Amino acid sequence: MFKVGDSVVYPYHGAGQIKDMEEKDILGEKLTYYVVYFPLNHVTLMLPEKRIQESGLRKIIETTQLEELAVALKTCEVPVKKEAARPYSKENETLLKTGSILDAASVIANLTSKEGERNNGLHMEDRKNLDRAKQFIASELMLVNDISEEEALSFINENSQSQGA
Repeated sequence: MFKVGDSVVYPYHGAGQIKDMEEKDILGEKLTYYVVYFPLNHVTLMLPEKRIQESGLRKIIETTQLEELAVALKTCEVPVKKEAARPYSKENETLLKTGSILDAASVIANLTSKEGERNNGLHMEDRKNLDRAKQFIASELMLVNDISEEEALSFINENSQSQGA
């Protein structure tokens, strides 16, 4: 499935690299764990091999998919209902938890569009989700293109509707 050295994405954590595979003896059962390091957050996780399928762990996108990402960052889906106090926060959190870079791009497109329509900026939850989505995509872009965090965020900002950070 995955091997040491693979660049992967873990939902809600972003992109990282499989640094090792370790075998642990847990209550008499030998279990294999993937050791994944997330450089943007400086976090290391151990993920059990038998739960990888359900965890949503996936390989990073190919460079050929960057144009699709750029389009997704610009494409805002028109909201169906009129704005409520916090209309998108749960929906955006759900999208971010899928681990899909295109879902994260959708969050950015929708929130940057909403931010441009509001005089007083986004609600706190929306700002948090916008920042999470940007960090999630930036972490993957850093590994896909071998670029810095600043360059990745620049790509996101240049391709989203709003030029805000």
